[in-house]
Amino acid sequence: MKRSHALKLRAMIEKAAVSLDDRDASEAVEMFPKMKYDGSLIEYKTRINWNGVVKMAKTNLWDTVENNPDHAPDMWADIKYRDGIRFIPEIITSEEAFFLGEKGWWGDDLYESLFDANVNNPDRWPQGWKKIG
Repeated sequence: MKRSHALKLRAMIEKAAVSLDDRDASEAVEMFPKMKYDGSLIEYKTRINWNGVVKMAKTNLWDTVENNPDHAPDMWADIKYRDGIRFIPEIITSEEAFFLGEKGWWGDDLYESLFDANVNNPDRWPQGWKKIG
């Protein structure tokens, strides 16, 4: 495949990635662009591949080293999924409740909810979760 064709395909992949919801985006990190450090504008809500994790710009910012997620973490948001599985929030609202059998990330560990409408994280109520793996 010629380089020009590959670049054209890459641009199409990045364009298509914009339409993915966060769950699907977390399973297709490679579809998102990486920072180029060329000083161009990164628009609010743009998602990028940052070391294999999807990050989203919380504001308009310039594509510079000083503005990358390591140097300016307040300018970037984590999406609420990894590998298509939700992160378990510190405080879980009734709208965010986990269902029986639903998996969730608590830090780097994967858990499964042991009951429906689970609004407690694994630290707060360990009996409500089973650690997987």
